[in-house]
Amino acid sequence: AELRSLWEPTIHSNNGVRNAAASCGERLALISAQIPQEGPAVSFMNFLAGKGIFGKATKITGGPVQLCFESLSHFPEVVAKDSERSLAFYLLLRFVRNVFLRDSVVEGESWFHQYHNNEVMICCMINLLELRGTYSDPIVARRRAVKTGNKFVEGNRRDTVKFVAKRLPCTCLKELHRAARKNVAKVGTCNGCLKRFPRSQLYVCTGCLMVEYCSRECQRANWSVHKEYCGHSEVMSRDLPADYVL
Repeated sequence: AELRSLWEPTIHSNNGVRNAAASCGERLALISAQIPQEGPAVSFMNFLAGKGIFGKATKITGGPVQLCFESLSHFPEVVAKDSERSLAFYLLLRFVRNVFLRDSVVEGESWFHQYHNNEVMICCMINLLELRGTYSDPIVARRRAVKTGNKFVEGNRRDTVKFVAKRLPCTCLKELHRAARKNVAKVGTCNGCLKRFPRSQLYVCTGCLMVEYCSRECQRANWSVHKEYCGHSEVMSRDLPADYVL
């Protein structure tokens, strides 16, 4: 009950929602009304709560995608059962949606320029659940998850708000995303020098389509490290069959 209290009240709450359309609130209310008292998805949420994922003051160390895979490995039923995976997916979406809307109201314009790595972790977990439900090969899911995870880690709230807004029928989130686009520019990080640049100044490695560089020089200098992970660019295709196996 103590761990559940770290996530369930936020999922049920509508505090901070700005100009929420009735249809938006009604559709999202259906999600929170379906939370069971127990089961694999609920146990998974409690596990994440125990790891501090739902507290923005928590400092999460390590790569978010790797941490997501490790967390999911304890809950094979969440991966294997469509109903449990879908429930965990929507609970996490609803949680981060409400946090975004609440905190953006409380913090105002400064909210757009802040970043909490627990939000990145939650978005990475949502993405991984989505990918595990789409692709049969976990290696394919991992590579695609890493690409999106890199964007979250190296970007800003513009990226995470867009990700969540595309997955929920929420007018409030779409308004927040429009505001984010006005307040913060698209940014990314060079995989070589690790400096941040406007995303328009970065180009993606064509060998893997997973990482970006600011120049040919940085790419060449980083090759001795990157070559271990480079390759299989076809995995990033939008038309990749669900049964594709590496």
